Amino acid sequence: MIRMSVTLGTPLQSSAFKVLLLGSGELGKEVVISLQRLGVEVHAADRYDHAPAMQVAHFSYVLNMADPAQLKQLIEKVKPNLIVPEIEAIATEVLLEIEANKTATVIPSAKAVNL
Repeated sequence: MIRMSVTLGTPLQSSAFKVLLLGSGELGKEVVISLQRLGVEVHAADRYDHAPAMQVAHFSYVLNMADPAQLKQLIEKVKPNLIVPEIEAIATEVLLEIEANKTATVIPSAKAVNL
């Protein structure tokens, strides 16, 4: 069992705990709502605009998540604490790099997503 001690800031403030959701479908929408109840700032990304989770997230982004350059640029812009991949069409090599550099935590792990 992994125990994490996390201090959640206030969304939209410099101290905010940020989660980047990669994929913004119906399941993602429920995840966003649950995270917001915990005081987390949520960023939702998908390949098309107005995806369900984008409608309730604090911030939303449209990009091709299979493009390593676009995905890396978004992660550098958002600077999330956690990255949650919800879809399969993702440049997993970027997630492996982010995890190796300890830039953010990927849940499930980048290795699992890469399978």
